[in-house]
Amino acid sequence: MKPVIYLATILMYVQSLFAQQPESLVPVDTFESKIYTEILGNQLSFKSELRPLVQVPGGRAPYYTYLWDFGDGHFSTQAEPVHQYTKPGEYSVTLYAVNNYDDGGKPKRPRKKVEVSSAIASQTSSPNPFEQNFFSSNGIFQIFKLSDAKPGEDIALVVGVNTEGRKGRIYLLSNEKVAGLDGFKFANQSCYYQEKIDTLPQRDGLQSLWANVKQSTFTKTGSPDYGVKEVSLFANANQAVDYFKNLYSAYNSLTAYDVDPSNAEQQFSLINLDVTEDMLVDTNAIVTITGVFIPEDGIANVHQVDIPVVKSHDPNKMSVKPARMSYRFQSKNKTLTYKVQFQNDGEGDARNVRLEMALPPEVNKETFRLKALYPKCDTCQTANAMGCYRYYIKDDGTFVFHFKDIALPGTAAKDITDMDSTKGFILFDIDMEKKKFRNKSFKSFTNIYFDKNPPIKTNTSTSRFRQIISPIVTVGTTATFGTPKEHETKYQFKPGIQLGFGLAPMAPYKRPFWQAEIYTSYYAQNSSVPRKDEQGIVDVTVWENGREIERKQEYSAKDSSDSRSFVSVQLPVQVRYNINAWVSIGVGVSLRKDFNTSVSNQVDYYFTGAQGTPEKVASFENIDIVTKHSNIKYNPFLDINIGRVYMGPAIGFRVAYDKNQKSHSGIYGIWRF
Repeated sequence: MKPVIYLATILMYVQSLFAQQPESLVPVDTFESKIYTEILGNQLSFKSELRPLVQVPGGRAPYYTYLWDFGDGHFSTQAEPVHQYTKPGEYSVTLYAVNNYDDGGKPKRPRKKVEVSSAIASQTSSPNPFEQNFFSSNGIFQIFKLSDAKPGEDIALVVGVNTEGRKGRIYLLSNEKVAGLDGFKFANQSCYYQEKIDTLPQRDGLQSLWANVKQSTFTKTGSPDYGVKEVSLFANANQAVDYFKNLYSAYNSLTAYDVDPSNAEQQFSLINLDVTEDMLVDTNAIVTITGVFIPEDGIANVHQVDIPVVKSHDPNKMSVKPARMSYRFQSKNKTLTYKVQFQNDGEGDARNVRLEMALPPEVNKETFRLKALYPKCDTCQTANAMGCYRYYIKDDGTFVFHFKDIALPGTAAKDITDMDSTKGFILFDIDMEKKKFRNKSFKSFTNIYFDKNPPIKTNTSTSRFRQIISPIVTVGTTATFGTPKEHETKYQFKPGIQLGFGLAPMAPYKRPFWQAEIYTSYYAQNSSVPRKDEQGIVDVTVWENGREIERKQEYSAKDSSDSRSFVSVQLPVQVRYNINAWVSIGVGVSLRKDFNTSVSNQVDYYFTGAQGTPEKVASFENIDIVTKHSNIKYNPFLDINIGRVYMGPAIGFRVAYDKNQKSHSGIYGIWRF
């Protein structure tokens, strides 16, 4: 029977190992992707053969989106593009494809060498629709993302610049500090226009570059374009430096490359970023990549692109920013930014799109502020208005945003050429209720209704507080209970001052957490040995006839006392638990060493007087007494905090046991930063 039990145990263990494999593992595509070309006059047409898409049972019809790299610095997002090469030679063509709504693995990336003869090459070529419409935000500088960020894959960005004859430098900022993770890693960049990527540019020399900027145009896109455009004019160098310093300081990663207009008037650079497994913790977040183009004339452009983090390439999604908040500062900066994106996958236009959002009760729905939307339309002024939007709160608390009488084309339409035109979104800010503010996760989701079809439920979007290490400051006083006694010696302790510092996770919500501290305290110790009968002789000084005379005196009893001052250094380590927002308890042990900083000692001698009663004859200070430093001690303790225990201020009470001081306690104030 026992072997059977052992075998079953081993099988269960092996099964658990497989069950615990991370969800981020990307299925391997074994299909051999191919690129086919055909000569049409002096142009080449391209089409691909990719793995057949697998529809999720009961899900929407899957489809591919494309980014063609023709190997000469030109790109297209058409499924079957036609391209004109301007120079003969051999070119390496690559297709980046994204499988939307697909239940299979990421398709293999096909590449093909194409030979362009002088008979095919043409001196002139017209831009394709992708390049022709690329600079829709500002006409100068923009970033295009092929897909959302899926952990374990890479993301392709096209960075385009219209130089207008100006030299300059492009900076790419990624990995926002507020997100608290390094989700993007630079993989590679094309070099069709002699780009030399610098992955470690010197930040020290940037201020002199910023100081020369006179004007900066800020634009922001997602998918589709947000339509955000802001122009900043700088009256002096300090204003420009402050603007860019604040922008750059928000990111951990910085890459750069130079732009020379002699290579081309318009330049498009393909950049690949690996999406690391770190992103798995925030697969409902919106992260931002910022590009900065600073030309030699000081008229700069800043472009930001929002990129949702996803588990699968599903365009129907709800995202939030920040996905991981700072508990310390969220009480002041308590705004959440949500994005709900959707896509019509039908054959006809969607006329009414209704977003019914289940927002967390901790937000104030009355603070809803719309930032951007697509399809672009005005607010409904009347109930009969058409081609507009309206929003309201239902009786059950559901927040509804309604696109009314619009025309959102479907992906299955035969005449569709731009997949972005089938997508819509709303981007809005909403504030948290301060009175309901707690250290917990805030979850949301959206039911999307296309006309009279059943709803499509998005992912659950979660915003949570990231675990950060919080510095702690404590100031207080300590005292000892009772009068400890050792043999004949009695000890009394005077209260001392305590000053300490510590580290702990910031305000974990109702679960155990550790806390480590270091603090010093000052206290005084008075000890006394009571009078006891003892015979002996001591040298004393007495006055006789107006002068001091030394003589020996026999004594019959004596007592002694000494006073010592100590500085105590303690290293407490404890496990704490927040019962609620106002009470926290802890238990731990403290490593302690007491340093004796000063000492004084007095001995009193007594002799028998004429009446037969003991009389004090003399008191002496022992100048040979030495300081006594303690060994390292281990003091167990209990601790309770009352007040604003998540951050402070709060009052703490600590009771500890020491073999010398026995039970001693302290009261202190505590603040977390």
